[in-house]
Amino acid sequence: MARSAPKFETARTRDFREGRSDGGSETTIANIEKFGCTVLHIKDREEGRAHFSYTVGVFDTSGAPELIVVGLLVDTAHFLLNEAVKRLREGINLTMSRQSDLIEGVDCEFRPVDPKWVAHVMVQSSRYYGGSAFPVLQAIYPDSRGQFPEDEGFNTYFAQPMLQPGTSMTQIEEDFWASNDPNSSLFDWKFPDPPHTGDYLSKTVHEGTEDVTYISHDSDDGAWQFLGDLMEEGGGPSLPAFITPSTKTPASKS
Repeated sequence: MARSAPKFETARTRDFREGRSDGGSETTIANIEKFGCTVLHIKDREEGRAHFSYTVGVFDTSGAPELIVVGLLVDTAHFLLNEAVKRLREGINLTMSRQSDLIEGVDCEFRPVDPKWVAHVMVQSSRYYGGSAFPVLQAIYPDSRGQFPEDEGFNTYFAQPMLQPGTSMTQIEEDFWASNDPNSSLFDWKFPDPPHTGDYLSKTVHEGTEDVTYISHDSDDGAWQFLGDLMEEGGGPSLPAFITPSTKTPASKS
């Protein structure tokens, strides 16, 4: 008796199973054929928190955009993306209005993602499609009061990189790009303090005329102080620039 085709089998998944392509792991292909997509979570060092999460297979099995969200807890991100995919399959255009009931208590917006970000961070999706020529929407969530990133008074605790075409590259976008670049120190950050933590040097230490004899780690803002014995004699503190190496992003096409 012939094997029945999986519910979401496509020419791409069939080619993988028959050895004619290498578009992902067996688990990825099996999930796509069973559920219509798979959700990947790229975790950072903070336990339980997803650096970012995205889908693979939505465009192939339904013609709808793939989805990405940055900075949510794994369970929250997984629920949001799965529910959003269901709406896409129902023919709902997620970009036309804010979507409720994806994160408790707030609405979300879905905005198109610049292809440069797709190629850079959605590695498994790009591998599956053999490139980055597929549509992607980013789920944008507000702060606890419902304010979105561009709104006045937005709580920056909820800040997330904006991946839309033409968006300015602020520090959060630069850091997100660098954290996904193997050539950047942010790719595998090995320190308990976050990048861009402040460090204060006494003037004499900064100028190299005195050795460091006292080190302090501030418990409030995490800043470090590297001071010398002459601190009380005019070798006052200065704040040199603290720069974390990162890779510049390519310019967006107009």
